[in-house]
Amino acid sequence: MPGRWSAPYSVRPPARTIGGVRLRIELEGQPVVPHLPGDGAALIAFMSFAVSRGFGATHPLIALADRLHDTHRVRLGPLTTFYEAEAEDAEDREKLELAWQEPKPLRESLEALLGAIETDEGARVLLRRGDAETLPEQAAAARDQAKSAEKFGCRVRLVYSL
Repeated sequence: MPGRWSAPYSVRPPARTIGGVRLRIELEGQPVVPHLPGDGAALIAFMSFAVSRGFGATHPLIALADRLHDTHRVRLGPLTTFYEAEAEDAEDREKLELAWQEPKPLRESLEALLGAIETDEGARVLLRRGDAETLPEQAAAARDQAKSAEKFGCRVRLVYSL
């Protein structure tokens, strides 16, 4: 994977998705939320591969993203809006600020993702092939955090650390 992508702005997906990757959902103006189950590793892996849709790469999680989008009409935009938690320079700080989003579209995307996985055996096969069987648990926890943000009336930001 290249170090930078364009998708409405550049994001830096984790270089690897096994061990050491941690995803969290920040709620604007709220205390730091605990990490997701399994540190969100399966969810950040899926999000990273979803960013790479259309670039010609192949991976079971890219196929899953395609299936969710094309067959189940899951909006992937809210799931591909994320950035590295540690800003190293002014450009990173700007992009980290751009990662804030409204919680409702994120919650809706996560709910659609969960519904599709629950009802689609082909999606579950792709989860297994992509070594992301914990994705539903992590997506459900992320959905619950997005619901909390809706309740508080604040934006959310998906950030990862290596």
